[in-house]
Amino acid sequence: MDWFARLCRNAGLMIHHTIEPLRKTKTTRVSHSTEEHQPDERVTLRRTTIEEIEIHPPDAPEKRD
Repeated sequence: MDWFARLCRNAGLMIHHTIEPLRKTKTTRVSHSTEEHQPDERVTLRRTTIEEIEIHPPDAPEKRD
């Protein structure tokens, strides 16, 4: 890659990394609970519930995978 192509690539990456954090959603864990039940010596039943809140920026474009 010549110097101009590297300069353009690095400038584009700098702009991308500067803008991208503004578009990310913020996830906050509200609660985490675990319930265990052992019907016999060999079996343990475990239920884990995690409640989260996702906050999306108002003008965030949808990402397509």
